[in-house]
Amino acid sequence: MGVKVLVVDDEDYIRRLIRFVLEDEGYEVRLASSTEEALNLIRSFQPDIVTVDLMMPGRSGLDLLAEMKADPAICDIPTLVVTAVGIRADLEQANELGATATLSKPFSHRQLVDAIHDVLGE
Repeated sequence: MGVKVLVVDDEDYIRRLIRFVLEDEGYEVRLASSTEEALNLIRSFQPDIVTVDLMMPGRSGLDLLAEMKADPAICDIPTLVVTAVGIRADLEQANELGATATLSKPFSHRQLVDAIHDVLGE
């Protein structure tokens, strides 16, 4: 079985874009549009990596990172924060919560794939 990626973003077109790029690279991809949906999928799908958008309605990507960090069953899953937010405080908080790496929107297909490879050590 290939590498499993969970894409968490509230914007449908971003989720579909990332899925298209990653499936083209041979990854198995699942999508979540909220923190709650993401947590359920993390536990059932057991992804090798999670891409996390910080700015989502309701519970943010930071909330997701905090819940992942607090749960021993999922705290070691690497995360790639994919966000348009360049606010240093949010990115610093994401890093404190265990984010493995960050990728700023907009990004090229190659930047996305390279970031996934870097996080997974491929």
